[in-house]
Amino acid sequence: MNRIEEQARYYRNIPLRDRSIRAVVHLEDTEDRLFWENQLQKAFPGNYHFITFSKNEKGNDVHGCEQCLCYRTYLTKNFFICIDSDLRQLKGEVGLTADAYIAQTYAYSWENHFCEAENLQRRFIESVPNSDFDFRIFLQKLSTVVYKPLLYLVHYSQSSGFNKQWNITKFNACLPLQPARNELTDNGIAYIEHVKQLFEDALQNLQQPENMENEYLEETNAYLHIQGHQLYKLVLHIGTILCKGAGVAFKTDILDKSIHTDGYLEIDNVQSDLRIITSTE
Repeated sequence: MNRIEEQARYYRNIPLRDRSIRAVVHLEDTEDRLFWENQLQKAFPGNYHFITFSKNEKGNDVHGCEQCLCYRTYLTKNFFICIDSDLRQLKGEVGLTADAYIAQTYAYSWENHFCEAENLQRRFIESVPNSDFDFRIFLQKLSTVVYKPLLYLVHYSQSSGFNKQWNITKFNACLPLQPARNELTDNGIAYIEHVKQLFEDALQNLQQPENMENEYLEETNAYLHIQGHQLYKLVLHIGTILCKGAGVAFKTDILDKSIHTDGYLEIDNVQSDLRIITSTE
């Protein structure tokens, strides 16, 4: 028995030894817990025991998505994993389903859900009602701009040769994370235009993929598939500027108070998967 299987058996048995625990859930890292705890309590309330790292075959403590996926052949209702989708969903990776006891974010990561436009704007206006900045307008315009570069990213990430030409590092380089205050006028139009130009310059010498369509990606939801911590940092920077002098801490009072569990396709899919995994047979 290898080390992964040995740990999986141990984790699966925890709810059998302690009936107060509904299931053991392996996450990518400690910071993922807030999101998944909230989602699980909505889907099927109970006491979940979270694992945020485990040992690899060499006996080293390891966290992250790949470590979670090491357990994919040993998962059950008593022991399942919750991971960030990263680009896996967009690239069509198979087997990452609720039937396999795998829950995923359906956005690049949980951070994207904290920045979901409708709910973010609602929380923002509740705390800063006199602001003339609308995150819904800003993020929709940004989403339109990043849509095509994301399609390129999905295509070019399929092989190591293509990946050198266009990759997530080059993509992120076109998305400055600290726009100036004057770039935020009129819902950030100056910043959006700057980002648009950066992407156009970066893509101009790349060959366009033959098939540019992706069943999971549209102009309206593309921002949810930007690398999560990049989007989070951008929104945090903007929100901090907007809240200056308002007596509001944007991060703790607005951004990190994301408790929504429905209202748009990606979060509805999260809930659907969790209900399948946690439902009693």
